[in-house]
Formats: sequence, structure tokens, C-alpha cells
Amino acid sequence: MLINKKITLRSIWLFGKKNILQTLFLSTAVVVLYKFLNITEIAIPFLPVASIGTAVAFYVGFKNNQAYDRLWEARRLWGGLTNISRTLAASYISLIEDKSKQKDFLLRHIAYINIVRLQLRKTIPWATNKEDYHKQGVSASQEIREFDEAINELFAKIGKSEIFEEIKHKGNIANYVLKVQFEALTKLKKEKAIDEYEHSDMTKLLVELFNLQGGCERIKSTPLFRQYSLFSRIFVKLFILLLPFALLTDMSKFGTYGIWRVIPFSVLISWVFMSMEQIGESSENPFDN
Repeated sequence: MLINKKITLRSIWLFGKKNILQTLFLSTAVVVLYKFLNITEIAIPFLPVASIGTAVAFYVGFKNNQAYDRLWEARRLWGGLTNISRTLAASYISLIEDKSKQKDFLLRHIAYINIVRLQLRKTIPWATNKEDYHKQGVSASQEIREFDEAINELFAKIGKSEIFEEIKHKGNIANYVLKVQFEALTKLKKEKAIDEYEHSDMTKLLVELFNLQGGCERIKSTPLFRQYSLFSRIFVKLFILLLPFALLTDMSKFGTYGIWRVIPFSVLISWVFMSMEQIGESSENPFDN
């Protein structure tokens, strides 16, 4: 997600340079064939292509709305994790006077939140961007190794390296850490450090963390309908491919050099459509790495 107020020309160029160069080459080749080789048969009517463009714009717009809904839901869920974490920490500190127990509980919770973050940022096959923006030649085994190293480093920073050896083989490490938190609260209840009502209130907060984590994992593991993603890219590329041929007849009416207008207009229009497609695609997986 872009968070800067302004977008530089350099970032725009980097975002769309591949499509710009491809369209520049295609439209130039079409103009050369039409003007210098006199192959006028390649010109096609503009109306059918315009109809395709209108349909593609609606289709891409619908897909982008669906992608934004996923992004906004992910933001709401992560915000919930943040708020519940604050409430849980404040409740625990106010109820438990033992500083060592406070430290252990809060450090485990910090570890939990960061483990959720690392798990959500793992790459899964459907979520890998078609242009491979965020991954360059990273194998699955290498990513697993990087994940384990990040978890180990996390526990080392909070002084709990021994926990890593205990949990590294668990299927869902974050779930296991929450389970340990449940056990810690139950132990406090048995020790009469907290009463039943306090135990119930804090347990509800942990249950809510489970629910919010599950919501994040659902978004991560469930793709936007692949038909939307796949066919929107196909339709956009088909429109871009036909566009220079459809502009030939109209642009040739503007005098001797009018035909050259095909090139800049093809590049501009194709950049707009491909940018819309890429914006939606980059929002499909809100937890993309």
C-alpha cells in the first residue's frame, strides 16, 4: 500500500514501465506497417474495440472494489488485534502485581503478535503477484528457513530462546503461544491471584484474539475469485493489443503526421487500463510481503 501523500514520476514509471515499453513497441510497429509498408488492411473499426474497452473498465472496476473490501476488512481485523492487545496488557498489569509474571506474560504476547505478522506475510501460491514484484527467485525451502530464523531472532530479542525449540515444530505457532497464555491465566486463577470474574474477562480477550487471528488467516488463505483476477488481466491485455489497430483510421484523418498520434494515445490509454488492473491486483492479498 502506498502511504505517501504524493506519488513521484519515478514511482509511476517503475510501476508501469513494462507495459509502457511493450505498448510503445507494439504501436510503433503498427504505424510502420500501416504508413511505410502500406498494409492498410490491419486497420480495424474503433467502435468494437471501444465496446470492449467499456466492458473491461466495468469488469476491472468491479474486481478492484472486491479487492478493496478485502483490504479494508484486513485493516479492521488487524486494528482489532491491536486494540485487544492494549486492553489485555492493561488488564493484566492492573490485576497482577508480580513484576516477573507481568514481564513473562507481556513478552509472550509481543511474541504472539509478531508471530501472527510473520505467518500472515508468508507467500502462498495464489497470492504471488503475477509480475513477481515482491519475490525474486526465492524457493519455498528458503522462505521456510527465513521464517524460522525470524521467529528464532524474535524470541532471542525478548530473552526466550528456549521457547523456540519447544514450538518450532508446531503447525500454527501463534495458536500455541495463545494456548500458553490461557494456561498462565488458569494458573493465576488456581493460585487465587485473580478471581473467576477477572479470569473470565481476560479469557474472553484471548478468545477474541483467536477470532481476529482466524479472520486474518481466512483472508490470507482464501483468494479473490481467480476468475476475476485471471480474466481481468486477459481482457485488459486483449484491449491493449487491439487498441493501436483501432486508432489507425481515425488518426490518419489528421493529415500527414496524424498517424503518429497512434503511438502516444495507445501508450496513454493502455497505461491507464493496466494501472487500474495492477492497483486491484496489488490489493488482492492485504498481507502480501
